[in-house]
Amino acid sequence: MPGKRAIARTGARFLIAFGVLGVAGVLGAAAVVVPWPAFGTAPAYLAVAPVPSEQVRVCPGPLLTLAEDSTQAKSASSLGRPDTASGAWAPATTASKAAVPAGAWSAPSASLLSAVDNRKTTDGAPVKLNIPVAKGASTAPLVAGSQSQSVAAEAVLGGLAVAACGEATGESWLVGGSTDVGRTTLVLLSNPTTVVATVDLDVFGESGRVTAPGSTGILVQPGAQRVVSLAGLAPNLRSPVVHVTTHGGQVVATLQQSIVRGLATGGVDLLGTSVDPSLEQSIAGLRIENIPADDAGSDAGGVASDTPSVRLLAPGDTAATVQIGVMSEGGQAAGTSVEVTLQPGLATDVPLSGLAVGSYSLTVSSDQPVVASALGSATGTNGRDFAWFASSASLTGDFAVVTAPGPSPLLNLLNQGTKDVTYTATAENGASGSVTVAAGAAGALPLFASTRYIVSGGSETVSSVGYADAGMVASFPVRPPGPLAESIRVYTH
Repeated sequence: MPGKRAIARTGARFLIAFGVLGVAGVLGAAAVVVPWPAFGTAPAYLAVAPVPSEQVRVCPGPLLTLAEDSTQAKSASSLGRPDTASGAWAPATTASKAAVPAGAWSAPSASLLSAVDNRKTTDGAPVKLNIPVAKGASTAPLVAGSQSQSVAAEAVLGGLAVAACGEATGESWLVGGSTDVGRTTLVLLSNPTTVVATVDLDVFGESGRVTAPGSTGILVQPGAQRVVSLAGLAPNLRSPVVHVTTHGGQVVATLQQSIVRGLATGGVDLLGTSVDPSLEQSIAGLRIENIPADDAGSDAGGVASDTPSVRLLAPGDTAATVQIGVMSEGGQAAGTSVEVTLQPGLATDVPLSGLAVGSYSLTVSSDQPVVASALGSATGTNGRDFAWFASSASLTGDFAVVTAPGPSPLLNLLNQGTKDVTYTATAENGASGSVTVAAGAAGALPLFASTRYIVSGGSETVSSVGYADAGMVASFPVRPPGPLAESIRVYTH
């Protein structure tokens, strides 16, 4: 039966072929699952950790006035001399299990910048602080400094102004001020570097970006401060926001605002930079004092000059939906949070009505990057005053605070961590105070003026130092230091 044998032989061939294909499939799958042996060695490298370098801070210097017939910086004159306090804290080289971190304080060396636009240099100038690193140190010291100046009912200025001594940067945001009637706003640009800084000022207002001739290419020589009148660039703005960018050297940007109501002074303030545009902004220690009832709704735009408010700007091209949360010093929510929609490029003042006297922390959440600051005011036997409260970034561990002279300094603390924290502020003389702040809540610690402190216990903290008296109010944020150089890999082959 040849036909049957042929069919059998053909079937066997098919079976063998399918078997070979099956084995090949299994081997292919195994090749996918089982890695092939690899041969080679990782490139050799050395991890090089940079040695901490000298740090520099700049205090903005004395309060300035302009001649009544001038909006140019050439007619600026200082009015009195500020008081400055500073310090650098180096941690101990040996580990310690004590609750209070061990270390030692030192005094930075101080020099003066050239105040080229100040006609009255006998009142001093911006102070440059140099903080060297000890020989062999592997960790940079914690540095802090602040200045304060009060003016009692002078003809053109009156009130209390304090400011932190800041680090020079290539970009910063000044969220505050006004060039409306009776308001004077100056932009102070201090260059502590050894390179000429070319500065551009991009100004936004309630009607959008302002085209301002003379706002670009401002030269600030090394070791000098320049003063720019904001009214000379953008007059009649109720809600300015200034974006400062530099080329070449870097600058410390500060905003000075003063108010005159008829023949009476209405306060003065120095405002540092706010956090760069972000989806989350935090402001610690907004101070609310007595507010005159006759000022309610007196300003154009529906927000009175003494009404607590938050200034916001979405600098991008998309509208932003913003939620503003208000929390009292004791951690309880104060009233209902506020939701607003910001048009892109338009600076907006959002009133915070109905707040009782006290200190508050604010959280700003947005679906588009925004910049923010808050405004508080006071009235009393010392007259009338106001203060801007800039947003600040979170501090990730222990930090240093140095309080300049002033009435009743208060350390404001916003705990952004997920656990309750007991903060301890330890003064240079060993005295200390503590407060426990729940996760996501706010608290405060009273401090002494003209004193150096190390604050320990927290890991995610937004902080500020506020001052208040009858008719006087001022504040400065406690900012984290700028990023230091990180270790790098040097490959040897």
